[in-house]
Amino acid sequence: MIQQHEMPLTSVVIIGKNEQDTIESCIISIFNQTYPDFEIIYVDDNSSDDTMVKAQRLKNIMPNKNCKRYEIISVSSGYPSKNRNIGSKIAKGTVIAFIDADCIAEQNWLLNLISKLPNGSGVVGGPLALRHNNDSNTTKAIDSVLTSFLGSGGSAQFYEIKEDRQVAAVPAGNMAIHKHLLEKLGGFNEKLRYNEDSFLCYTARKQGFKIYYSAKAKVSHFVAIDSYSNFVSYFRRYGFARGKNVRRDFNLLAKFNLVSLVLILSGISLLILSFLSSTATIILVCLIILILSVEIAYSLKLAMTHRSVKLFFMFSLFFISLHIMYNLGFIQGLISNKNKVTMTSAN
Repeated sequence: MIQQHEMPLTSVVIIGKNEQDTIESCIISIFNQTYPDFEIIYVDDNSSDDTMVKAQRLKNIMPNKNCKRYEIISVSSGYPSKNRNIGSKIAKGTVIAFIDADCIAEQNWLLNLISKLPNGSGVVGGPLALRHNNDSNTTKAIDSVLTSFLGSGGSAQFYEIKEDRQVAAVPAGNMAIHKHLLEKLGGFNEKLRYNEDSFLCYTARKQGFKIYYSAKAKVSHFVAIDSYSNFVSYFRRYGFARGKNVRRDFNLLAKFNLVSLVLILSGISLLILSFLSSTATIILVCLIILILSVEIAYSLKLAMTHRSVKLFFMFSLFFISLHIMYNLGFIQGLISNKNKVTMTSAN
């Protein structure tokens, strides 16, 4: 790992589109980093609101002597992967860190992130903690469900990993990589509109490089999942994006996706066979009961932690809704010919 006295010039690449509510807080959080040597490159994807105005306004402050450069670029690509690559190509740092404009970094984020980056080559990332515009039982349920293993599928995108360790992938909204390794890997896959971070990490692992998770490199993510309707629509679209990309490249098929597909195909097969055999009907009912039992048991465990009966029912609803909507979207993405996917986040 890189020692503190060896900290290299790091280029922080921020990408965003129509993030006027968070862009100033995001960039200021990078200005305020304790890391000793960094620059900021903001790549804006043709924002139609006041995002660019606010980003330009911050050029006049530059309060931190540790920040050696602040560059703003306007593009029109519609692809986060392309925008990350654009920022990377003009970066002067030997290390590149990525964050999104709807995120706010803690003051020691960059220091904690880079300190866990391997000296040779590798990738490091950290947690993207969901933040909301309101505090309610609904947002508590969303946070508890998504940060659990059952709700996240073990993905570092949402799962609350509490210790430093190796992982399969880290989100691009909180990631750092040596520039020479990023170039060796061909940058982010510009054919992918989403899941470009998963594919980059897969490519790195395939070539023998390791992916590390730094639990203290914390970033708050204002992804606007504040209601039940936001929640279910977001994860149907999220599932659709993953399914579409898996159809393009099966290396993006995660273990959670594989388990889900096996269960779904088993259920469909048993449903068809149930017209011919009562045994198939019994097995199908048992399978459904088993799945629901796992969801309910997990909900009960979380509810006991929060000491709330009301939250137990909300946890159950959100777990069941998450898995149904995500998998419906995933299957639709696998079989759909649609090219356009609209998401509320860059990832």
